[in-house]
Amino acid sequence: MPGDPSDDEALSWGGELDATHVDASKNPVIRGAARAPSPERPAGSGSLVGMGVLGGIYLLYTVAWLVSASVLPVAGGTALSALFAEGLRVLAIMAPAFWFVATLWFGQTISVRARFVWLVVGVVVLFPWPFLMTRAF
Repeated sequence: MPGDPSDDEALSWGGELDATHVDASKNPVIRGAARAPSPERPAGSGSLVGMGVLGGIYLLYTVAWLVSASVLPVAGGTALSALFAEGLRVLAIMAPAFWFVATLWFGQTISVRARFVWLVVGVVVLFPWPFLMTRAF
């Protein structure tokens, strides 16, 4: 019989009134709600290429600081001042690598855009001026 109510039960799973039932029309993921940027979300391929390029720049900066620091003499003085000058020389050589690693390490909780900003700031701040001024190349 076409008007039999038992026929309607055949088209239902019986869970519409269940509290765990999810209505797809009210689901924000399906409706395309905007997601907040999450630091746990993996970086896209463009940002990975950009970080690789900036990493290469930092590697070139480290080599430029190494070359220019090996060419420039240390001013004479006491043994303590020479030791201090050598320590500063080592820090100057390693500064680009430290900046790159520290930005990636401490920047894990911030957005990719903020990491890029910090990496670009490092490119500007750590520019190897002695390499250009002494024509060490």
